[in-house]
Amino acid sequence: MEIHTGVGASLRPSPAPAADSSGGATRQQETASTVGREANEDAQPRPAEQPEQTPTPEELRLIEQLRQRDREVRAHEQAHVAAGGRYVTGGPTYTYQTGPDGRQYAIGGEVQIDTSEEADPAATLEKAETVLRAALAPAEPSSQDQRVAAQARAMQIEAQREMRILEQADQEMRRMDGEASAARADANAQDANSAGMLEPGVERDRLERRIAGFFAPARSAEQINQFA
Repeated sequence: MEIHTGVGASLRPSPAPAADSSGGATRQQETASTVGREANEDAQPRPAEQPEQTPTPEELRLIEQLRQRDREVRAHEQAHVAAGGRYVTGGPTYTYQTGPDGRQYAIGGEVQIDTSEEADPAATLEKAETVLRAALAPAEPSSQDQRVAAQARAMQIEAQREMRILEQADQEMRRMDGEASAARADANAQDANSAGMLEPGVERDRLERRIAGFFAPARSAEQINQFA
């Protein structure tokens, strides 16, 4: 680059005056030196901006592969989230790779989901079914997805077994309650019969008096009239 003449290029340090007690000559030297350095710095050639390089065919193929992988990974993880519902506890989180174009593309991901058992077997069964659907929701479940699905199936089977046990226990309780009610009814009936019964001799005397009453002679005026 050509160095043009100018203020900075023409300035040179001036000799200090012989007598100047105020220090003015020193300030003039410093000013001239500073202006000269700035002019020299401005005159230095600056690196030209590098033109943007066109990706090679290999780089273009890699970029397209990364884009496709990014779409697949995000769709895969979003399928887990949509099916997992309220049992999803975190994510999706992604692992990235920088492409030749300087952009980051998702090449892996994960979603956290709760697979713990609930206090109620029915609630555990509902959760197991949801986790199973979430694990197999993507078009191509991964090996980790298959492991989570197997865990959900085991939880599902255990919950169903516990529900059968509870149902059998409930049926047994109802049967026992029915038998107890029938026993109480029989006891009440026996108590009622016992309360209504009299001593055998007293009951016999009452029956004999009733029979004798049917054959007793008439004593009223109407009953003693005779046919003429």
